[in-house]
Amino acid sequence: MVEDIFSGINYEDLTPDIRLMADACGIEAVRKILMNLNGLQFYIPKITSFEKFVLRYLSENKSKSLKEIARELEVTEYYLKAVKKRNLSE
Repeated sequence: MVEDIFSGINYEDLTPDIRLMADACGIEAVRKILMNLNGLQFYIPKITSFEKFVLRYLSENKSKSLKEIARELEVTEYYLKAVKKRNLSE
């Protein structure tokens, strides 16, 4: 029954911020989020918050230059160098 209620939500019913989510993830994903996580607030961090992922990406793309990787991840080369340096000392 709850699913039936949320299935009636259309794109036009959404607020501008939730429309961004629908544009990125689809209306079905937004309906599931509304149904299961109703009332919660989220902060969506930049990729720099996922340092383990960044390290793995660097490791898996050794043939690419730091400049290329920085462009792909939308970070600076300085950030990538700092991540590498921090993790070499651990």
